[in-house]
Amino acid sequence: MKTYFVVLASASRLLLSLSLISTVLSPPTTLAANILAFMPMPLKSHFSGFQPMFEELARRGHNVTVVSAFPLKDRRVPNYTDVDVMPSRGVPDFDVMHLINSNFMISVTNRWFFANLLSNQLEQPNLKDFVRSDDNSFDLVLIESFLQEYTVALGHKFSAPVVNLSPSMVWVSASKWLHLPAIFSYVPDCCIGITDDMSFVDRLKNTIVGLMEMVVEDYLYIPMMKTKMSKHFAYTGWQSRPTLEQMLNNVSLTLMNAHHAVGVCRPYLPGVIEVGGMHIKEPKPLPKDLQDYIDSASHGVIFFSFGSIINLSNLPKEKLNSFLNVISRLKQKVIMKWVPDKSIKLPHNVKVGSWLPQNDILAHSNVKLFITHGGLHSIEEAVYYGKPVIGIPFFADQRSNMKVVEKNGYGKLITYNELTEESFGNAVEEVITNPTFKDKSMIQSQVYRDQPMKPLDRAVYWIEYVIRNDGAKYLKSDSIGLNTAQYFLFDITLFLFLLTVIIAWLVYCGTVKISSKCITN
Repeated sequence: MKTYFVVLASASRLLLSLSLISTVLSPPTTLAANILAFMPMPLKSHFSGFQPMFEELARRGHNVTVVSAFPLKDRRVPNYTDVDVMPSRGVPDFDVMHLINSNFMISVTNRWFFANLLSNQLEQPNLKDFVRSDDNSFDLVLIESFLQEYTVALGHKFSAPVVNLSPSMVWVSASKWLHLPAIFSYVPDCCIGITDDMSFVDRLKNTIVGLMEMVVEDYLYIPMMKTKMSKHFAYTGWQSRPTLEQMLNNVSLTLMNAHHAVGVCRPYLPGVIEVGGMHIKEPKPLPKDLQDYIDSASHGVIFFSFGSIINLSNLPKEKLNSFLNVISRLKQKVIMKWVPDKSIKLPHNVKVGSWLPQNDILAHSNVKLFITHGGLHSIEEAVYYGKPVIGIPFFADQRSNMKVVEKNGYGKLITYNELTEESFGNAVEEVITNPTFKDKSMIQSQVYRDQPMKPLDRAVYWIEYVIRNDGAKYLKSDSIGLNTAQYFLFDITLFLFLLTVIIAWLVYCGTVKISSKCITN
């Protein structure tokens, strides 16, 4: 009997120890919070990169209100409430052809023009009603500040911490508010078609663009943002609102749709987190017609998609024929995201569709090559599934993305102006037949997949961290309190320069005086 009690006591102590260890090792729990996700602009690729995070937060018990132009369709997620602000005429068509030949300086002014264009969305009745309503309260506000910095005012409206959602690696415009190091010599602007391995000319371009965003923007772009904020965010109590600059400095956390495996390595502060790839999900079974088509391709399949904005039918006839003529001579089958005009005769080895499950197609082992416009989500999926890439970029960050692909050796870039039947055919032949491209894509895939936690879990963890820690103000650098002269040590440099001049002058005067005495004697 005594032995029984001894064993029982030992077992109790063991269970207590295990319980304590479990308590210590388990992540702290977060009470259910009311979260606002405010992404009202009709930019589908931007929204789709973060939408899985909104769903996951809802699944974990948070009440998530999503203001967007892309409400859930044909399904319901508990705790997930849509505020539909889709324009009455749907998503407007956007012809990117006039952006193809934009030079590096125009890339900045184009962003300012596009920001002004996007602000028209703020006139949507549902959106105006939501902003002006006093019926809602939130514990946390998620915003996309890309070309809409004024949205940070919602943090003031709801007296809640703000998390910034960046659709790509943050550029100088955003870096300066977060006080991130963005040295022009090795941190490239994402929209001027360069990587971190810059030539002298590249560094010159990057410096000019960086100075435009750091200095000129404050006099031309930021005043426009302030005007938009005053007009569209006149909620109750707005009069006590801090300045736009102060609110941007006070953002608690930034989540970026970026990762060094598909971009560049650069320094970040603790409050800036890479979460690129949240939209990548476990592949689902393909529709039977697609599955049979890919399985039956004895020489493999090439997947061809230019994303949600670029329509192949808008290309000049000679460019379109360059694609079709090369494809018609290939041994591989080709799947194209495209609805061609009925007058176009498709090659025998082509299957087209207006919508295709890109993630699931790229996951198939018989897909040998991905032809893309170089959009960030497409590159992330290609890297994740280890697919070589040929990219024909059109605008924004697409050229920079493809430059990184070329630098890392798992794909080829063809500029739009260089696109001919010969250049396209040579690129396809090289990437298909040279095993180096596949080998490099598999190495890059391993780098991308080798993470301590999935991007979605990482994003949710840090959002809940901000909620648990009342805005986590200590994630921000104290450099935010410095002005430009102090931050870049201009004042110290000037002081040392003047001190050097004074010392040099005193030494010179002393030398002259001593020399004069020597001559006199």
